Amino acid sequence: MSPSYDVVVVGLGVAGAYAAYRLSRAGLKVLAVDVKPYERLGDKPCGDAIGKHHFDSLGLNDLPQDLIEGWVRGIDIYSPSEGFRFRVLGEGYEVDRIGLVRYFVERALDRGLELETGTPALGPLVKEGSVRGVVLKRGSGSVEVGARVVVDASGNARAISRRLPKEWPVSEDLEAVDSNVAYREVRELRREVEEPEILRIYVSKRVAPGGYWWLFPYSKTGTRVNVGLGVQGGRGYPHPRDLLYRYVLRREVFEGSRVVEAGGAVVPTRGPLRSLVWNGVAVVGDAAYTVNPVHGGGKGSSMLSASCVADAVVEALELGRADAEGLWSANLCYMKGYGVKQAVLDVFRMFLQELSDDDIEFGMRRRIIREEDLNVLSLRGDLELSVVDKAMRLLAGLTRPSLLLKLRSVAEYMNRVRTLYENYPESPAELQTWSRRLEGILEEYRARVLA
Repeated sequence: MSPSYDVVVVGLGVAGAYAAYRLSRAGLKVLAVDVKPYERLGDKPCGDAIGKHHFDSLGLNDLPQDLIEGWVRGIDIYSPSEGFRFRVLGEGYEVDRIGLVRYFVERALDRGLELETGTPALGPLVKEGSVRGVVLKRGSGSVEVGARVVVDASGNARAISRRLPKEWPVSEDLEAVDSNVAYREVRELRREVEEPEILRIYVSKRVAPGGYWWLFPYSKTGTRVNVGLGVQGGRGYPHPRDLLYRYVLRREVFEGSRVVEAGGAVVPTRGPLRSLVWNGVAVVGDAAYTVNPVHGGGKGSSMLSASCVADAVVEALELGRADAEGLWSANLCYMKGYGVKQAVLDVFRMFLQELSDDDIEFGMRRRIIREEDLNVLSLRGDLELSVVDKAMRLLAGLTRPSLLLKLRSVAEYMNRVRTLYENYPESPAELQTWSRRLEGILEEYRARVLA
């Protein structure tokens, strides 16, 4: 089949919309499809927050002000008892997610994008070891659409990548324990929240096992908030909606509040796919597991993955080769940029999920890790051994020496994973060996530290 398009983008959340915009802007012939109707593009339950540094790195500092529903200047993290609080400063935004997607889509349409909404993608067309297009549902039938590259931006559905050969690295499945099941509501409160430019995260295994609950104000109004709760998947924990209503929404601040919208979603909280690309296919956003494993934020990193993929696709098609080798620069861009941080934070995420509330309370009370360390950890994924060694010297005579020793081991494994990602393979031929080394480190970590 001769390709009808240079690229077909499947899914128009933030990642897909940004990829479609970048590819159309480069002059490629692009078709974008989404199962949702146009007015619901980008409609996904989430916290809506994006760090300013993501917009800075992508050159998106001139977004219309009506897309910003609130300004963020920091995050408060509360201990299980809520008796201790860490404040991590950093600029960001609460965004209108539907408006942001529409902003990218409209600009892509101006550059020639073809758009089909209400159109499910049934799967990829694979011929001679390469993706050559997609099968779309139209009306009561289906149609094959040829493309030189297909971009899977379909989120957890993974409409393309999960139907690819299992030996392809882009088809790697998500384990339930590496996900977070979340439920959130946007509510209108009776009165303004104090410090509406501060987001709140509450850590408690009793309330949100394996996750946390959050309260994110929209500072433009001061009375509208995004409140939600997530639990680790695969552990048989109660539904997050039940926990939210049982423990959170009974608080005085929510008395008499009104629900504006509500919904739930599964969030991948793990390191990224070992490769975002293969022969004729690229994967971005949630479909590529690009979410921050610790705090679950994914909009900024999804746009970063879309940016890396778009640049690689443009270059590959100019050179006339859309195989894994031709698209490989997308991996070098993402893995050595955000992916390394994400993979390191995944090591820390696994450690956090094994801690008891007493351990977390102790760590925050004794300030084993301080706000400035959390800021560095959030921005770069670093937990420096010097920080841990200092904590061990200060607290050597106190209780819980095993916690401190474990934290030191966690930092060591984080550094080992960082080093490996900083030496990410320069070509697909090296990926299998590299992946075995990564899996060996993680298996050793689970056996020696988490067991």
